Amino acid sequence: MKKIFAMLAAIFFCGAMMISCNKDNKEENPTFPTKADMVGTWEGTFTGTATLGKASENYTIKWTLVLNPEGSSTVGSLKYTASFATMQDITGQVPVTDYYTKQNTNIGRILIAGGSNFGLLDEIIDFDMNLTAKTLTGILDVYTSTDDDSIRLGGETTLHKK
Repeated sequence: MKKIFAMLAAIFFCGAMMISCNKDNKEENPTFPTKADMVGTWEGTFTGTATLGKASENYTIKWTLVLNPEGSSTVGSLKYTASFATMQDITGQVPVTDYYTKQNTNIGRILIAGGSNFGLLDEIIDFDMNLTAKTLTGILDVYTSTDDDSIRLGGETTLHKK
């Protein structure tokens, strides 16, 4: 009888160890960002070099993305200011018409209507979201033209929640 009791106790002990200490449980049910996680003001900069005419010009673009909570009078906006050493600054602000997260991913998406009127050709911009670091990373581009050239400014930019 003692052997049966000891064997049952060992089986229950081993079974309890296998169930209660399951580290993989969290990986099976990952937490993905929600639309509410995107709400707020996000800022970031991109520094690059563009060829204007025959000369290289260093520039910096400051981006500000504002996403308002559901039920607000406006959805949000994306603003940029491109600063140059020898040229006049270029600024623009476009309304965000919608934003959301792609289901079961860390991807957030914003929709912009008429962005080309403000120098943006992309009407959909995807961001990799990192909730721990409070960052959105995506490709943010502005197109402008001079007398001679059409110029693309920007690239992969990380925005930080303010």
